[in-house]
Amino acid sequence: MYKSLQLKILVLLWLLLAVSCALATPQASTPVSEKELNAAIEEARGSMDTLFRAMLAPKSSYDFIGIKVRFTTREGTVDDNWVEPVDFYEGKFTIRMMDGLTYDTNLHPEHTLDVPLKRVVDWMIVEKDGTLIGGYTIRLAYEHMSLDEKKEFLRVTQYKIE
Repeated sequence: MYKSLQLKILVLLWLLLAVSCALATPQASTPVSEKELNAAIEEARGSMDTLFRAMLAPKSSYDFIGIKVRFTTREGTVDDNWVEPVDFYEGKFTIRMMDGLTYDTNLHPEHTLDVPLKRVVDWMIVEKDGTLIGGYTIRLAYEHMSLDEKKEFLRVTQYKIE
């Protein structure tokens, strides 16, 4: 009798563990693959006309216009950062840094510099109500977040991602 009861408890515990692990799996975030990132970058680059129109004639509903620029350190590592586009002329963006980058003293907040279009990996427009337009790498990262991470991301950024 005790052996039967022990076996039932063991099976019940195993079943409970299996069910709880199965429920936790979809909650975990997953890494973004290089293939997915490259596809998001290509999608962003293929839709830059929306960004250019927004820069030429910004709507009153826009709260922020940004581009993500790829910087390369002296060691050759890649660092993608969101910056504010000020102008676009002859294939180059004049950008304003929003955050400082520790590996280059010329890349501090409020510093402006010119970057070629080929270094732009994404763009976004955030409307006053939080609606995100563009932001393909943001959307990709969001897709890979757990439910809890998504809730926290939306809480912090106030973005509306459809």
